[in-house]
Amino acid sequence: MPPDSLSTDEAHTVNDHMPVSSRPSSGAVASIARDGVRYEQDMQSYRHGGVQSGGYLVAIDQAMGERRWMLEVYGVPGQEAVGVSTPGRCFKSTQLLPDGQRIEIQGEVGGKYGMDLRERPSTWKSGPDSVHKSREGQ
Repeated sequence: MPPDSLSTDEAHTVNDHMPVSSRPSSGAVASIARDGVRYEQDMQSYRHGGVQSGGYLVAIDQAMGERRWMLEVYGVPGQEAVGVSTPGRCFKSTQLLPDGQRIEIQGEVGGKYGMDLRERPSTWKSGPDSVHKSREGQ
């Protein structure tokens, strides 16, 4: 019998035996639009030269839909050397600061980073940081 046709109690019994992720979903983080550019978490960084799973911000031309640049906001330490695949680290939130020239990004482990839209450096501001140092525009 397909799961759609099971009663609620039967569905719970079937689902109780399914593997469950120990990590919650990252959820959707809203993009920021400013002066014809959309800034958002880069979920395709590996396809565009990224070397880690997560931690990148991408700028996309809104009119053309083309990528302008990608910036590593924070590092994601690899665990492959010990035989474990490295899970991505996603953004928890992004916001355009009141001056309209900087974006604040909070990573899922709690670190806060600032990014200047003109100069493009990413700087650790507070909270836990994966690599315990600032990232300069890369």
